[in-house]
Amino acid sequence: MWRFFFALFLVLTCATGASPRPVVAADSLEEAEFAYERGEYTQAARLFSPLAEQGVASAQFYLGLMHEKGRGVRQDYQTALTWFRKAAAQGYAGPQSNLALMYERGRGVRKDLVRALMWYHIAGAMLQGDEGKAALKRRDYLTSQMTAAQIEQVQEMIRRCQQSQFKECD
Repeated sequence: MWRFFFALFLVLTCATGASPRPVVAADSLEEAEFAYERGEYTQAARLFSPLAEQGVASAQFYLGLMHEKGRGVRQDYQTALTWFRKAAAQGYAGPQSNLALMYERGRGVRKDLVRALMWYHIAGAMLQGDEGKAALKRRDYLTSQMTAAQIEQVQEMIRRCQQSQFKECD
């Protein structure tokens, strides 16, 4: 009889995908976000780092922000760019907007308004609320500064980026 219950337990566990690891990751992510919101940036960086290394897009985004602004870590635009790219490659819109700004201002990369416009366009289509409006406003401003050939180049870059599911964007 105990074998039956044990087998049933195993089947139900496998069927629901239950695993202690995702729960720990979720708890760690929430804990890291709370530390960030409280301004405990060094603790937040310590908690976000392993999650970002595991490919958690929101942790990658937060680490990008922290490196961009020097919160809890040494300010380093190139490291910020690396984390933003990893999160953006997963279709996460927040870092896409940050990438646009970094390209527009030449932070950690050579200034590239064409690439900035591409990222603003992609982020503006995905972001909601004020963040989306800000990305669209920057997109429209940069578009007004571009030649027809540059706009055509941006449109091709957007198409390639979206068709590759954000793998061929940079």
